[in-house]
Amino acid sequence: MSVVGIENEYGVAVEGVHGDRVDPITLSAAVVTAGTSLASRWDYATESPLRDARGYHLPRHEALPDQLTDETRYANRLLGNGARFYVDHAHPEYSGPEVTSARDAVAWDRAGDLIVQAAAEQASATLGERVRVFKNTTDGKGSSYGCHENHLVPRGVPFDAIVEGFTTHLVSRVPFTGAGRVGIGQHGEVTGFQIAQRPDFFEARVGLETTVRRPLINTRDEPHADVLRWRRLHVITGDALVGQWGTWLKVGAASLVLQAIAAGLTWPSVLNPVAAFRAYSHDPSLQQRWTCSDGVDRTAVEVQRMLWERVSPVVAGAVGEWWLDDAGAVHAAWGQALDDASRGADALADRLDWAAKYRLLQGLSQRGGLDWSSPRLAALDLQWADLDPDKGIGLTLERQGALRTVVTPAEVEHARTEPPATTRAWLRGWVLHHFAGHVVQATWDQFTVQVGGRVVTVRLPEPLDHTAARWDHALDEVTDAAEMLRVLETGGARLERS
Repeated sequence: MSVVGIENEYGVAVEGVHGDRVDPITLSAAVVTAGTSLASRWDYATESPLRDARGYHLPRHEALPDQLTDETRYANRLLGNGARFYVDHAHPEYSGPEVTSARDAVAWDRAGDLIVQAAAEQASATLGERVRVFKNTTDGKGSSYGCHENHLVPRGVPFDAIVEGFTTHLVSRVPFTGAGRVGIGQHGEVTGFQIAQRPDFFEARVGLETTVRRPLINTRDEPHADVLRWRRLHVITGDALVGQWGTWLKVGAASLVLQAIAAGLTWPSVLNPVAAFRAYSHDPSLQQRWTCSDGVDRTAVEVQRMLWERVSPVVAGAVGEWWLDDAGAVHAAWGQALDDASRGADALADRLDWAAKYRLLQGLSQRGGLDWSSPRLAALDLQWADLDPDKGIGLTLERQGALRTVVTPAEVEHARTEPPATTRAWLRGWVLHHFAGHVVQATWDQFTVQVGGRVVTVRLPEPLDHTAARWDHALDEVTDAAEMLRVLETGGARLERS
């Protein structure tokens, strides 16, 4: 069974105040602090941000400051729904819990939007100024921030095979995963519209960095799980999407491609992938061709069609044993999107952010006689990503039924407060809901509680263990923290006392 998750760094601003007059770290900390009523302090003990998948550790004295994720003086909390909410690189970041389907990834990702927006509203009341948050990945002025996917991959899958096969998917998936952007180049210095917001900020194929010299394949080897069994592939190339459907396909298709790689399947590679990433993004007509290792020039859609066909035996069960819960539904939707893409961007505007945004802005441009250099179009581009439901264009279109959804409002509301049932996130969330006052600190793969004079750490090395199915009935009648520890230990959980 696959394990996936999504992290979002949100753009943050004070309404009516120029960005140079706002300290983004202080503002982000105000948002995070306002949104953590049921939370535990984060535990950095198991983090290893400088371990590289290529087989070495980057010496600490050689690391960039923002690579030291195990050092921070700002707000950093684990939430009752199994997620993490903290300040990262001067942005509020919400990292959704581990889930086993792309659909659940959407639910807990959208729950994060609600949590962050509610926190911004609380921070506004405290600060006396309107705080706005945006689900995007660039400010249009040269800065880019992340929407990262996390995919747990068996350690036995050769990393070189991941680099070779997955790079081709990442650079060619932009027609199905882009948020759309007014402006081309890191500073938007070239007039135009492009499919995705992130490609102009990438410079390398492989590397450990995430904020400079950005690589298509990030090599941070920090599984937050049994290091001998698992590798967490930290995917930093994607856009933050307001629309649910694109998020679903982004996570789901990537998981299927990784499963195919794990099964030993191969395909021709896109040559010079960093340049291809940008070229594909810069062409909303979807006609840009790029040379592959077999000598064939392919559009991004044609590369994706090739991958869809190679993945098909995995979904059919002919090869591999590593499954996403909703693999069949994702594969079918991916194929339909490929068929529709042959008719151009407008055929995708009912489900994909960039295509819906492109149609909207083109219509406004034609009616108002505007070109892509118009500040009005740039302002609407930003407004698309506004998480205020009364102002955000993307959310408004979704509410009007113009953008397809994947999960219901009731499912999102459940995910806002409750952890997923099918991973260890369930136990972390359950403990916070019932015994938050005893939780000293927590992280993805352990939590520490204090009961009386004892401090006990509960280890959670397997993401697919400690689920609701395992513990819900056993813990149902538990009334105090000491009893909880006895039940966990009797049931085989790994406890360490200090």
